[in-house]
Amino acid sequence: MSTLQNIQHTITGKAWEKIGLRHHHGINVPLASIWTMQSSGIGEFLDLLSLIDYCSSIKFDILQILPINDSGLDPSPYNALSSVALHPIYLSLHALPHIPKNLRQELQTFKNFNHSKRVCYLQILQKKLKWLYKYIEAVGTHIAKTPQYQSFVEHNHWLLDYSLFKVLKKKNNGQEYHKWENEEKQLNKIKRDELTRIYNKEIQFYYIVQYLCSTQLKLVKNHAEKKGVFLKGDIPILLSPDSVDVWTHQELFDLTYMAGSPPNTFDPEGQVWNFPLYNWNLMEKHHLKWWQQRIQLAAQYFHLYRIDHILGFFRIWAIPRGEKKAKMGHFIPNQPALMETQGRKLLKLLISFSDMLPIGEDLGAPLFVHKCMQEYGIPSTKIFRRYRRWKTDRSFIPYEEYDPISISSVSTHDLETVYIWWEKFPDEAAAYAKFKKWKFSPTLTWQQQFEILWDNHNSNSLFHVNLLQEYLALLPKLTWKNPYDERINIPGSNLKNNWRYTYKEPLDVLTKNEELKLLFEKLLQNT
Repeated sequence: MSTLQNIQHTITGKAWEKIGLRHHHGINVPLASIWTMQSSGIGEFLDLLSLIDYCSSIKFDILQILPINDSGLDPSPYNALSSVALHPIYLSLHALPHIPKNLRQELQTFKNFNHSKRVCYLQILQKKLKWLYKYIEAVGTHIAKTPQYQSFVEHNHWLLDYSLFKVLKKKNNGQEYHKWENEEKQLNKIKRDELTRIYNKEIQFYYIVQYLCSTQLKLVKNHAEKKGVFLKGDIPILLSPDSVDVWTHQELFDLTYMAGSPPNTFDPEGQVWNFPLYNWNLMEKHHLKWWQQRIQLAAQYFHLYRIDHILGFFRIWAIPRGEKKAKMGHFIPNQPALMETQGRKLLKLLISFSDMLPIGEDLGAPLFVHKCMQEYGIPSTKIFRRYRRWKTDRSFIPYEEYDPISISSVSTHDLETVYIWWEKFPDEAAAYAKFKKWKFSPTLTWQQQFEILWDNHNSNSLFHVNLLQEYLALLPKLTWKNPYDERINIPGSNLKNNWRYTYKEPLDVLTKNEELKLLFEKLLQNT
């Protein structure tokens, strides 16, 4: 059903009309990793403006970013403590209105963080919040009187519970909510009203911060539209067990299990993610209102979005809470027919909530998931080194055979960069060299690395989007000396450098580099 001729008849037809049935090329970045000379040691919402301009100048029309929801003290953007609140760490402080002179001078002290090889996440978060407390103390009353702010509060009913959660978490020294005082562990209407009276001033702080975040991100989206660039967001399928959503709506979650992934060819031990499962039956009774709010808020900021672990809507690997080994889990539901029925029903509702085009992260998904995605017009994800005929001769699938309704990438935030993969997995690299009719060498040559990217941008997929560092790797002076420092995350590990990756050079330098622009021009020459 997903052939180009009848894609308009799928349930994503309207979304496709907005994006266009043509080839789209783009860059993918963790927002935390980019920076400019005006940044505060971490990527910020308004830093995206110059990256949008750059994409437009090199004829790329997709800018993808990793999740940007508030994850509290955890730098992982996939461990959010709110399904909808934006992360205040990404606020561009220098662009806020009515900054008092003393606070503007204080902003200069943030610049020191720009010289760190890794994002100083906790230090930056703490310093930004302290600065914001002083800023809102000085100008918060003025902001709160504006009609724009009042409209924001009126239309975002989730603000109160989120703000209460943040206030109580601070009061309890950051402890998980189940360790709070008994009367605060669960929220009802009476308790909510009482806490609102007690903490009114503290609550308004979080209201204003969220308003400022939303204002800046909407400005980014508007700028992208003027430049002909589509913003692609990322919606993680799961949430932190210590989130405002679980705190206020425990009935929507199954806390007796933890989600994870089973042992498999690429990960023999499997993974325990520690995220709670959803109570899909109850969510369905409420017509997925929780998901509707989440998707519709994302639609204010993005034109299309990545569905993280789309397989999870069909089935989830459930591990008993407290169990440390992934192999002790089982699938819920456990019958293929039930899995397919559930996934189709949930995705159909999800798509109906907005006109954003979803793109599924479906690596390792069974055939019935791919069939559903094709029928619904949801692009799948193709990673060349994983896209092979695994059940027969394990050969790589030629790029001309890629389904047009797909996105092709050479890596992801959870995988090694191409350079590291080639060095770390010589057997796979040798097989790929044979597929390409190259003479195998244990070190990837510049020409081979370029050709891998060129093939990606010339595959049959309609979307071609890669992490920025995959392009920068062709100009070593723009990257860290050790190629392993270009990796974002190693799944299933708690390494201190996970999610703290930062680009070596600021956007001010990258966007003015003529060699880099020429490289992008060469990649698109035959597209």
